[in-house]
Amino acid sequence: MKKTLTVAALAAVMSFGAIAPALADGAASTRNIIIGGAAAAVVITNYNHKVRQKRAEQRAAAARRQAYLRRHPNG
Repeated sequence: MKKTLTVAALAAVMSFGAIAPALADGAASTRNIIIGGAAAAVVITNYNHKVRQKRAEQRAAAARRQAYLRRHPNG
């Protein structure tokens, strides 16, 4: 779900961003493209960090469950 929303948001930014440079001068257009790219990089990096963090937490919880079940075989 989050991935779909992220893709949709990036597609919307790219499509609406294509209209704006026609109305702006070259320097502003270039600056906006650079700022937009940097913002997208930060968002993608943050998202990937959160995904890795969540998976690490899930692996740790699974390891704790397995350790508990090894120590208490009857549940």
